[in-house]
Amino acid sequence: MPKAVDTTVSLYEAARRLKVHYMTAYRYVRSGRLPARQEDGEWRVLLADVQQFAESRRRRTTRTSGTRAKHGGRPAADWATRFETCLLAGDELGAENLLDDALASGHDLFSLYLEVVSPALVSIGARWQRGDLQIHEEHRASNIVARLFARVSARFAHRGPSRGTVVIGGPSGERHDLALRMVADLMRSRGWNVSDIGTDMPAKSFATAVRDVDQLCAVCIGVTLRESLDEARASVAAVKSVVSPGVKVYVGGAAIDSDATAQSLGADAWARDPRMLVALLASEPVE
Repeated sequence: MPKAVDTTVSLYEAARRLKVHYMTAYRYVRSGRLPARQEDGEWRVLLADVQQFAESRRRRTTRTSGTRAKHGGRPAADWATRFETCLLAGDELGAENLLDDALASGHDLFSLYLEVVSPALVSIGARWQRGDLQIHEEHRASNIVARLFARVSARFAHRGPSRGTVVIGGPSGERHDLALRMVADLMRSRGWNVSDIGTDMPAKSFATAVRDVDQLCAVCIGVTLRESLDEARASVAAVKSVVSPGVKVYVGGAAIDSDATAQSLGADAWARDPRMLVALLASEPVE
C-alpha cells in the first residue's frame, strides 16, 4: 500500500477552506489550536490538520444544535450566558475554557470581549443593583475577568512597530476599570501602545499623565456614570491645556449618549463603542 503524502496548504488556503478570515486562522495558529510551520517566511498547514480542525468545529456545532432541540427548540445558552454562569459560580477554569472554545469557534478578540465578556458583566452588574447578588459575588466575578483579560490578551499581542501611544483613563468618581482594560487590550491588539491610567483620576493628574508622552496620538476618557460628567469635562479641559493641537481627545462609555454630549464636554469626538474608537484612531495621521 503506497505511503500517504503529507500535503500542505498555505494559511490563506486553510482560512478559505475553514471559511474564516485569514487573521482568524492566524490566531488559531498563534494559540496552538491549528498546527502549522513556517517555510520561507510563509505559514504552511497540513491539509489533514485543516480537515481535522474543520471536523472538530462541525462536531461542536452539532452538539450545540442537539442541545437546542433538547430544550424544545429554544437556543442553548449563548456564550455570554454560559460565561456569566461560570463567573457567578466562581469557576475560573471553566470560564477560561469557555473563552478558549469561543475563540476556537471563530471569535476574534473584539467579538470575544464585546459579545461574550461585556454582556455577561453588564448582566451581573444589573443583577447586583437589583439585589439579586451579594457584593462578594460581583467582586469575585470582576476579579476573575481581570485575570482572564491578562491571559487572553497576551495571545493577541501586536507584532511590529507601534502606531503611537494612546492614554486612556476615567475621571474622578468612576470605578468601572474593567471597561477601560477591555478597550486598552483591543487597542493594543491593533498596534497602539496604550497607557492605561485607570479610573477615578483627578483632572490635574490626568493632565500630568499625558504631558510629555512620547508619540502621543490620542487621549481617551471613559465615562460610565452621569454623575461623572462634570469631572469628565474638567479632565478634557485639563488634557487639552497640555497636549499639542493635533492630539485628539475622545470620550465614550455608558454616560455618553450622543455627539452633542461629547461636544458639551469639550471632546473632539464621541466613540460610541471600541470598534468606532479604533476606526477613529486609524483615521488619524501618524506624526
